[in-house]
Amino acid sequence: MSTSRPPAGDRLLRAGAIVTVIGLVTTMVAMLPLIIPDLTLPPAMWFASMIIGIGLAMVIAGFAVSARARARSASQPES
Repeated sequence: MSTSRPPAGDRLLRAGAIVTVIGLVTTMVAMLPLIIPDLTLPPAMWFASMIIGIGLAMVIAGFAVSARARARSASQPES
């Protein structure tokens, strides 16, 4: 039975993608008062929609970790 490790940065990429999707959904919900004027949302909804940037930063960091690991493994001679 072979247990393979996930590539470096894979967890960070997945977590960043999930955070970004959650931020996109909260942004769409936060925009509903523009369509439905009688709807009022708490101000925290606007702050929750700002997690898109955090998610995108996590995705970029995951790509950077993955690229560094790939470059490190490519520069090492195979034994």
